Amino acid sequence: MKTPLAWLNLLHQRARTAVAIAGVAFAVVLVLMQLGFLASVRQTATRIFDHLEFDILLTSPEYLHLAKAGTIPRFRLAQAAALPQVAESSGLDVGFQLWRNAETGQRRGILMLAFDPRDRVFQDEDIVEQQLRLEKPGTVLVDQMSRAEFGPKSTGVTTEVGRRQVHIVGEFSLGTGFTADGALITSEATLHRLLPIRKPTTVSLGLIRLEPGADPDQVATALREVLPRDVRVLTRENINANERHHWMIKTSVGVIFGFGVLVALFVGTAIVYQVLSSDIASHIAEYATLKAMGYPRRYLSRLVLTQALILSVAGFVPGLLLADFLYRVTQRMTHIPVEMTLSRAAGVLVLSVGMCAVSGLASLAKVHSADPADLF
Repeated sequence: MKTPLAWLNLLHQRARTAVAIAGVAFAVVLVLMQLGFLASVRQTATRIFDHLEFDILLTSPEYLHLAKAGTIPRFRLAQAAALPQVAESSGLDVGFQLWRNAETGQRRGILMLAFDPRDRVFQDEDIVEQQLRLEKPGTVLVDQMSRAEFGPKSTGVTTEVGRRQVHIVGEFSLGTGFTADGALITSEATLHRLLPIRKPTTVSLGLIRLEPGADPDQVATALREVLPRDVRVLTRENINANERHHWMIKTSVGVIFGFGVLVALFVGTAIVYQVLSSDIASHIAEYATLKAMGYPRRYLSRLVLTQALILSVAGFVPGLLLADFLYRVTQRMTHIPVEMTLSRAAGVLVLSVGMCAVSGLASLAKVHSADPADLF
């Protein structure tokens, strides 16, 4: 029968173990969340372009990213279409304006995408089937993945964009990622009413579709020779790389999430080190006894590292389950594509083992300092 003191020691030991497992799980959750957000930044950086019909894109030299696209002369579209390899050219206008919540009256910035309803600009059939409805002035299609703060977004709702009344005639599901909280699609004529400062002689982007078999890189080179310097010519690969570089490197979004991974690993390492050091200190007599019995330093090191390995796996499992739950909650609330992948989970498991191994190695000095003479 165990004495009260023995029970207290057992509870104390289990409490230390629970703290270590919780520390590892906490670090795993932090790392997985930061990596999930980082991956979503990369994925959503090109989300809208992935749904557009083009092989080559014409942009302004001042183009930064989709929300700050600038404008180019609309005449450049006709010049590009004169090349024999070009099948069709269309314009896409991009702008921001305040959307009025039809229920609360609150206003919130919304991304506007506008084009000639007779052109095929989007790949999505649900948009193509509805876009002729936009020929009527003051009509819009609304992204149902826009945040709930925009209020009612169903077909038939009438509200305001800017100070102009608009009527929702259709819905689509696209999502904008970190670019904006919501989006609508409308005609160029309606956009010019909603943004009077926008000139009809300019356009934000030129979408160039090529004839079957035409090489985008070769046609892009030819366009750069034909068009003046007030236009940049980019292939789909070029614009995708540009958007990812902007959101992952140039903005603070990607940097913050990347730095968060390092902070999480540091926190987890510190917690495990403290727990292992405390455990070694409380069992220093046992380690000294083992050394007196002739057990080599390698054996003692293996004991500590094995304990660290067990903690890494024991903490990883609850951390993975909690992170997966938080992924689902985040995706449902924000419509940001945060999904658990096998490769990410495996990578974080390796990081968890490495984190605990570093903590174990750092705490070995205390084990090796155990002196059998201290037993007497």
